[in-house]
Amino acid sequence: MLDPLRATSGSPLSLLKRIRTKVNPGVERNITSFPQRRPFLGRYHAKFRRALGPSRASYNGINGRVFQGPRFRERIRVALATETRGAIYQPADTPYHIVYKKTSRRALDLRERDNQGGSYMMKCSLQFLSTPTADTPGTSLMLHFDRKRYLIGNVGEGTQRVTVQRKTGLIKVGDIFLTGTVGWENAGGVLGMVLTIADCTATSRENALQVLGEKKQKNVSRERLGEVDKGNEVKPLKEAEKPWLSIHGGKNITHLLATARRFIFRKGMPLHTHEYTAKRNAERKNWDPTWQDNWVRLWDMVIEPEGRCASPKKRRHDEFSEDESCKEQMPGETEDELDQIRQAVVSSMFNSEWRLDALFTRKLSTVQLPAAIFVRTEEGKVEKYSGPMPGDRGYDPDVEVMVRNPWPGALVDSLPPTTPSASSVCYIIKSQPRRGKFDAKAAIALGVKPGPNFRVLTEGQSVTTEGGTVVTPDMVLGPGKTGSGFAIIELPTTSYIGPLLNREEWSSKEVMHGIGAVIWILGPGVLHDARLQAFMQARSEMEHIVSSKDCCSNYLALESPAAAAIRLHLLDADRFPIPKYSNVVPHPTDPTMPYMAAKPSMTLQLEPRLEVQTDGIIPDFNTATVVKEVQNDAKLMELAKAARDEVMAPGYQQRLDERQKDIPSKDAEVVTLGTGSALPSKYRNVSATLLRVPGYGSYLFDCGENTLGQLKRVFGDELPEVLRDLKGIWISHLHADHHLGTVAVIKAWATETAEDELTKNNKLYVLSHEGMTKWLHEYSEIEDYGHKRVEIITFAPSNVRQFDFQSSLSDRQQKELGLVSFKACSVSHCHGAAAVVFEFANGFKVAYSGDCRPSREFIKLGKGVTLLIHEATFDDELKGDAIAKKHSTTSEALDVGRQMNARRILLTHFSQRYQKIPVMEAQGATDQVAIVAFDYMRVKIGDFAKVDAFRPALTKLYEDEVAKIGETGRN
Repeated sequence: MLDPLRATSGSPLSLLKRIRTKVNPGVERNITSFPQRRPFLGRYHAKFRRALGPSRASYNGINGRVFQGPRFRERIRVALATETRGAIYQPADTPYHIVYKKTSRRALDLRERDNQGGSYMMKCSLQFLSTPTADTPGTSLMLHFDRKRYLIGNVGEGTQRVTVQRKTGLIKVGDIFLTGTVGWENAGGVLGMVLTIADCTATSRENALQVLGEKKQKNVSRERLGEVDKGNEVKPLKEAEKPWLSIHGGKNITHLLATARRFIFRKGMPLHTHEYTAKRNAERKNWDPTWQDNWVRLWDMVIEPEGRCASPKKRRHDEFSEDESCKEQMPGETEDELDQIRQAVVSSMFNSEWRLDALFTRKLSTVQLPAAIFVRTEEGKVEKYSGPMPGDRGYDPDVEVMVRNPWPGALVDSLPPTTPSASSVCYIIKSQPRRGKFDAKAAIALGVKPGPNFRVLTEGQSVTTEGGTVVTPDMVLGPGKTGSGFAIIELPTTSYIGPLLNREEWSSKEVMHGIGAVIWILGPGVLHDARLQAFMQARSEMEHIVSSKDCCSNYLALESPAAAAIRLHLLDADRFPIPKYSNVVPHPTDPTMPYMAAKPSMTLQLEPRLEVQTDGIIPDFNTATVVKEVQNDAKLMELAKAARDEVMAPGYQQRLDERQKDIPSKDAEVVTLGTGSALPSKYRNVSATLLRVPGYGSYLFDCGENTLGQLKRVFGDELPEVLRDLKGIWISHLHADHHLGTVAVIKAWATETAEDELTKNNKLYVLSHEGMTKWLHEYSEIEDYGHKRVEIITFAPSNVRQFDFQSSLSDRQQKELGLVSFKACSVSHCHGAAAVVFEFANGFKVAYSGDCRPSREFIKLGKGVTLLIHEATFDDELKGDAIAKKHSTTSEALDVGRQMNARRILLTHFSQRYQKIPVMEAQGATDQVAIVAFDYMRVKIGDFAKVDAFRPALTKLYEDEVAKIGETGRN
């Protein structure tokens, strides 16, 4: 049986020395083979965990028997480097296990020890998350280490959704390295990604604090969480261990983040930006890394296109205008001051001490409206102020009230001006070099006593012996290993090739030593440039991986929503199209060239040896599997056939036309591009609904992230026509899930219409709150996305909380916009949230709720509308959540439609994966039909009743999901 020996300390060495076995000498057995392991490990479980410190999660106690993680391995290696009677740390495969062996003096033995060193074998790999598709316009990669991850490349719209699809965790992401120029195509997903990472880390920290509280309450924890406790005292997490995020990129990345200050605010996650700008060759004094941490070293390469001039003087932020000639730049000091203002704004967005529950007393006359105003009663209770306001009879300007201070970022009215930059940021990234094997005998011979000084030496620091001799690490460490790495190069056009090839980094041994691969992110046509191909040929010893529309297909990057769309298509092909895609590569890879095309989940392993791993590549989506799955459900197919037979039966269309003869624009089509809430999910994208009214135009109601990608999937080759017909975009409020796709849609519209003489002078109307229009203007300083051709109609200024707006469109505006009028009113959701009613010349009226609680004012505006599009975020069982988060339930949305007497009702904006299919009873002699929206659905006003005929089949298709009501969204 196991015979623990006595020890006087809890160090890893002493703990391991206590482990002995009385089995036959020379017999080596894994701990899992001992029947007595459970009581033994149970007895020493807590001591092992305390000794391992932050690596405690790697030790799974009496059930797991597993020790893994670099910090654990390093501690045990140091502890066992001198003498380990009876205990050997030896990997079986991976993970590592503690094994027992009767022996004399043994040192740590690692199976995967490299040839030079004795430290643990670090694993490091670079994985492709996405290549250019309609779902993911950019190329995104994740650099994996055991304890940290780096997001590298483009973070365009759709990036966070593909991480959900790939089940890629973001909790360990501490740095984002953006490549290329700072524009919406490359960085349009950063704002949503930052929100997601902030929420992930906040949740993780809250869980850690909760665990800490539980341990303190029970007074039994001696584990290390945050810092080692002394006695039974449990101390809080250190300030340094709070979550943080750094974003690296080109000029204007700080400005881009600061433009979002009106609608992005998170506490407790410091966010830092690092902008890299072009440097003159004469400024290079050494080849020290531009940036580094404990895991990687990085050199930036900022490429200017041919024809650009260099900055006239050295500054932290160089500006390059979009003109062909260089303009005189601001003095360096002024530019630094402006950058500090932007940095301060970003800091206030993510690391503020602002509290929602903090109220401040001031006189009513000094309150900046709009604001929630409170008073304290004589009993000491805080109540909402209901007295006279400025302009009301009996108004007292000196009455004392209490208000919340706005969050700091919202107090900044405008940002310092900036100009677009054409610089393309590239990187050379290498893992940190590894120290060699620690020679314990040499250390002892030099007079170093075993113990803490051994750890100091292995960490690269010198120690002084009792005899006064200074022992340096190089005296006791064997040869180390240079880190492995890669270069990631983004070239938007061929004008960047020449400046790239002339870079000094390619000839620097210090920089290029260990670089075994180049990742190429290339614009259209760049891959086939002879200069670039010659460069690859000359460096054929390196792996070259290319991500470009020229060599990557427009595959279905989001398999889950595609599968859902195919299932719906098999039920009703007329209303549920299959997303447009192509698995055909436009220009197949030339087998004579030393490069390969990037694929989703292709992995470049950097450590322990460099190799391209293709076994994990995600194959093209097999639609046949989904078809077979649905067709095998006999009951489902029977219900679908019954519905098809009903709508195709002789006389059905005639009866339907008779019921709908008073409905105008029955051929108007509703296309639901995004039907989810809060953030892009596995099955539903965020809010966007397209309305196409023949003879008038097309209109977007809200425009969440990657709406353009959804348009591409729905319309394919028809998209240019749809964009030319687009007249207006309505943004209901300033939450990120409702408007972050606007810039991309405007840019696509501007590009398409500029190519036609008949449309190049067209205007695109954006109808929204003043905060939205300010954001569009501020972002237009970063890139020309067509803002000059946008005509903005603001329904309410920023300082107004309650409003009723009725447009007074000029004849020109009516002709260009296609509307007779539109009316808007404030609704209960957030500051500036509004619902709207569009009215056309033929009497067709559409009401859109945005996000809100049921609104009487909205019901009045929408009386007699043809179509109501209303949010139904929560199911009826979650009405409490709906009230708390200021959303509507399914029944509440239907009741709004009844009170409006809306002929057709479309429910959307769901927090659940799939919503219950509602039943809408006819009211009197007027038929009302309500249907549920799904992503990619296309339905004409006159066909709502046909979709309703498929309700039994839809219910059967999602009967399993209907029971799952627990998932809720966040706003």
